Amino acid sequence: MRRTAQCCVMALLLPTVVGAQPASISTADTLSLEAALRRAVEYNVSLQTARLEVEKANEDTAVARMRRLPSFETTVTASELLTPVGFTFPAGAFGVYPGTGPIPSTDMRITTPRQPTAYFSAQVSQPLSQLVGIGLGVRIAATGRDIERERLRAQQLSLVSGVKRLYYAILQTQSSVAAKDDAIALYRELDRTIQHRVIQKVALRADALDVQVHLVQEEFDRTRLTNTLASQKEQLNQLLGRDVRTTFEVEGVPEMSLVDVDLEAAQSRALKNRPDIEEARLKLKQAELDYRHKRSERIPEVSLSLSYSSYFNMDVLPRNLASAGVQMKWEPFDWGRTGRQLAARTHIIAQARHSVREAEDRTMLEVNRLFRNVAEARALLSVVHVAREAAREKLRVTTNRFQVQAVLLSEVLQVRAELSNVSDRHEQALLAFWAAKANFEHALGEEVIR
Repeated sequence: MRRTAQCCVMALLLPTVVGAQPASISTADTLSLEAALRRAVEYNVSLQTARLEVEKANEDTAVARMRRLPSFETTVTASELLTPVGFTFPAGAFGVYPGTGPIPSTDMRITTPRQPTAYFSAQVSQPLSQLVGIGLGVRIAATGRDIERERLRAQQLSLVSGVKRLYYAILQTQSSVAAKDDAIALYRELDRTIQHRVIQKVALRADALDVQVHLVQEEFDRTRLTNTLASQKEQLNQLLGRDVRTTFEVEGVPEMSLVDVDLEAAQSRALKNRPDIEEARLKLKQAELDYRHKRSERIPEVSLSLSYSSYFNMDVLPRNLASAGVQMKWEPFDWGRTGRQLAARTHIIAQARHSVREAEDRTMLEVNRLFRNVAEARALLSVVHVAREAAREKLRVTTNRFQVQAVLLSEVLQVRAELSNVSDRHEQALLAFWAAKANFEHALGEEVIR
C-alpha cells in the first residue's frame, strides 16, 4: 500500500509547476500578441470609422483650398410677361438737328406684347482681397484635419492598450485554469487514497467528505473560469474585427526585461507624444486662426469680375451685354457686431489655453501614478519569485521525508498544492507587470506594437 501511494505521489511530482498553460488545441491557431495588435489596428471597426473622419477632414481641407479659384455663376430665367412692357420716347428725345429736325419727330412708343421671354446671365469672379481670409480658412480646415488625426491616434493607442490588457487577462485566466486542473488532480488522488483508508478503517469518513467538498468546489471554480476565458476570447475577437466565434490559442508571456525608466524622461516623452495634449494645442491654434479669420472680414471684398447677360424675345432691351471690371463689397458699419464676435473668440482662445494646461497636468499625474504602479508590480514579482523558490525547496524536503516515512501522504499533497498556488501567483504577478507596463506605455502616448 505504501509503495503504491509513493508511486502515485512521485508521478504527481514529475511536472515542474511554473504556472503552466493548458495545451494548445491542434485545430486552433496560435495568436501572438504582436499579431493580435497588428490585426486590431488594421481591422478594428471603430478604428476604421475614425479613419473615415480623417478622410472627411481631408475633403473639407481640399474644398477650402478651392475657394481661392475663380467662381462661376450662371442664371437662366424663363418667364412670360403678365402685362405688356412699353417705353415712350417723346419727340426730340434724341436731339434736334438742323435740316433733320427732332429725333424722333413725334412721340414714339415701343411695346413688347405678352409673350414668353428668357434671360441668361453668367459671371466669373476672381477673389483678390478675400484671399487673406480664404488662406486663414484653409489653415483652419487643415488644423481640424490634424485634430481628427490626433483623435484617430488616441483611439488607436487605446485600442492597442485594450488588446494588450485583454490578451494578458486571457493568459491570467488560463493560468488559473491550469492551477485548478492541478488542484483537481490532487484532490482526486487524495480522495482515492482517503476512500481506500476509510475502507481499511484507518481514516474517518468525515475526512473523506471534507476532501470531496474541496474537490467539487475546485471543479465549480474551474467551470466558472472556463466560461470567463471563453468570454474574454470573444471580446478579443471583437477587438480584432473578426468573427467572435473564431477559435485560437495565445502564446505565453516572455520573461520581463527589467529596464530602468527615468521618470523625468518619461514625463517629457508623454508631454511630447500624448495625442490629447496635441489635440488641445491644435484647438488653441484653431481658435487663434478663427479670431484672425473673423478679423479679416473687415477687409473690403475686392474681386475681378467678368459678366455676360442676354435677353431673348424682349426687343426693348439689349440682346447681349458683356462687361469686365472690379467689384467691391464692404459693410462700413455693423453696429459693433464684429467687435462682439471678436471678443467672444478671445474668450475661446483663453479657454483653449486653460485646456492645454489642464491636459498637461492630467498627463503628469497619470504618468507618475502608472510609473509607481510599474515599480510596485516589479517589486511584487520579486517577492513571489522568492516564494516560489521556497515552495519548491519545501516540496523537495517534504518528498524526501515521505520517502523515509517521516510524513503522511496528505502532507505531501498539501505542499504540492501550495507550490501550484505559488507558481500561479508568480505567473499572475508576471502578467500583472506586463499589464502595468502596457498602461504606462499608453500614458506615454507611444505607439508600441509588441
